[in-house]
Amino acid sequence: MSSRDQKHYIGWSRPKSSFLWGMGRVASVYFLVSAVVSMLTIFKLGPGALLVALALALIGAPLILKYNGKTIYEWAVLYKQWRKHVRKGENMYRSGLFSRVPGRTCRLPGVAYESVMHEGWVQHESRQTYGVIEFPKTHQTTVVIECWPQGNEAIDQDAVDTSVFNWANFMNFVGQSGDVDGATVVIETGPETGNRLRREVVEMGRGVLVGGALPAAMMSEAATHLPHGSVRMWARVAITFRATTPQRRNDPSEQIKELSRRMGGILTVLNEANLNPRLLPPEEIVSFTKRGYTPATLNDLELGEMEGGHDVGWEDAGPMGHQEWISTYYHDGCYSTTWEMAEAPKMAVTETVLRPLLDVNGELVRKRVAICYRPHSPSEAVDIVESDYKNAISGRNSQRGIGSVEAGMRVDATEQQREEQGRGHGLTRLGILVTVTTPEDGDRPRADSLTKELGVRSRLLLRRVYFDQAAAFAATLGIGVLIPEHVSVDKKLAG
Repeated sequence: MSSRDQKHYIGWSRPKSSFLWGMGRVASVYFLVSAVVSMLTIFKLGPGALLVALALALIGAPLILKYNGKTIYEWAVLYKQWRKHVRKGENMYRSGLFSRVPGRTCRLPGVAYESVMHEGWVQHESRQTYGVIEFPKTHQTTVVIECWPQGNEAIDQDAVDTSVFNWANFMNFVGQSGDVDGATVVIETGPETGNRLRREVVEMGRGVLVGGALPAAMMSEAATHLPHGSVRMWARVAITFRATTPQRRNDPSEQIKELSRRMGGILTVLNEANLNPRLLPPEEIVSFTKRGYTPATLNDLELGEMEGGHDVGWEDAGPMGHQEWISTYYHDGCYSTTWEMAEAPKMAVTETVLRPLLDVNGELVRKRVAICYRPHSPSEAVDIVESDYKNAISGRNSQRGIGSVEAGMRVDATEQQREEQGRGHGLTRLGILVTVTTPEDGDRPRADSLTKELGVRSRLLLRRVYFDQAAAFAATLGIGVLIPEHVSVDKKLAG
């Protein structure tokens, strides 16, 4: 099939408030006030007013100057908080029988420490159980759905386009209610243990095999040797809901009832996108969380599931210990580095644009890519699109030269957003996090280089996360950790 048959997608933009010369609101107000103060001091201090103006300019410059997407003031506050974090010893975590953790368990560290696992039942004849992760402080609950996308199979382009369209319908569907704070899609790769194939061979061997003992012996030998050294993939969607009534905030069972009522519709929409969804029970959520923090437990957890259950609870899903550094995260014998999307593709792309980053890679065996969607409700979307349009007009009118050309392009983009919203389209915030885990003796510089290369091949600019590696690691697991809900720096410092 030629590339001419593929559809191209574009329409993402970074929200921006443009005031004086393209600056943000806070910076614009500061420099207006500074200009007035400087003019008033000229009449009293004369030439000495230049010193006052220079001092005001030096104080305001960090509101404009940016490095890696953050203003100098933001970096200063982050560094100050990090030093306080280290002085208190909060960058280190020890759990288990000889720790100070209540109950002597291996609870999840950091932002997920107070999370609680509940069990829900689908309101259907099957009465299927599923896990619900509650975050009491933020009044959020998360449901995890395992998916089996068709991937690189030979399917018609029309079917691919339909799946992409139905995925957009899913994002629009979850945003209609106004209580969905986020939907995180996690594509995870890891080593293949061979337990799945061996279990299948054992189950087949219980029956009567045509051909006698020779085929059975060949299958058993293949199941023992073939999986070694290969890499497998997991795919899941974590949907985070916010409790909107006092009853649901105070009683988790009331929120779970509401989720159970809505699960049928969510699964139907996901199924229309050819994702073959399945709600994950609590023990399977514990499994992927535990293997994320302690990769060495993968084989034991799979063997436990094959034998009826691994008996590991949510209170033991965390690591025995971790230590967080500015740009790296160490946990149970492994190092992990999380990267964030600094810039989206600057041009139209096809639906396969992220394939280099998502595909299995023999040199990056343990890798998680989390695509974080945060849909706006219809009322919020209207206000945001109108605000973006007005800011774009203001930015175009206040700039000259090349800047005015870019501002004009932004006006065109916001006009298109208004038209699409009028046709019933939704508005969703988008971010991508990539976590790469290497063994203690692994080649981390090589892994970093490969990660950046995969980002370039996927037309993304990936930037290493600083000062928040532990929280970013938890966000890529797909257990309901949404980074914006735990931000500790005032947005006003962004200028």
